[in-house]
Amino acid sequence: MKTRQMVFFLVWAGFILYAWMVAPNGNDGYLNQLIRMNDPDPLLLTVFSLLGLFPITFMILLLTHDNSRIPAWPFAAGSFILGAFALLPFFFLSTAEKNRSDRIPSTLKRVLNAVYFHVLLMVSTTMLIIFGLLQGDFTFYAQAFKTSQFVHVMTIDLFVLTGLSIYTLHWDQQKTGVQNKSFLWGALPVIGVMVYLVQNKDQRRQKIEG
Repeated sequence: MKTRQMVFFLVWAGFILYAWMVAPNGNDGYLNQLIRMNDPDPLLLTVFSLLGLFPITFMILLLTHDNSRIPAWPFAAGSFILGAFALLPFFFLSTAEKNRSDRIPSTLKRVLNAVYFHVLLMVSTTMLIIFGLLQGDFTFYAQAFKTSQFVHVMTIDLFVLTGLSIYTLHWDQQKTGVQNKSFLWGALPVIGVMVYLVQNKDQRRQKIEG
């Protein structure tokens, strides 16, 4: 097992153990509140919504180059439900070698890599984050983080997915030949990935369609 694969395996295993053994055991009905939209706290709603948007960014990045031995799409699809728990295994099971043609139809790749789609995600996510920061109750969220396993794990998941974004953008740069340091945009949840995609749209399009 390569160093990269070992690191991702340890992160995945550590995250599972953390959620099981370290996260608080309380369950105050926050998930039910969010699903039913029963007046959830705006900051809580924002974080929950970001976890629904993050898988879209990984669908764009991973399915653009889905040509290795292990298919990327099941892991990207699973992240809509399980977040980083479903996504991390791809990074320690996959290999860097290309050994087949892309699994994803060219039409779907064009839709996923359409600039208007990226701009729409960027604008909607920006509005979502501004709403959460301005209207949310940070004291309420901090208390929920301390007492609720769901909120606690959800918050950690957001940070893990953000870290994965940085790595995946760097991986995308290697695939598409982008030479700048724009992979650091991944530190800004979802929005940064869209900025990277728009900023490097021409170079990526040439590589993807070529």
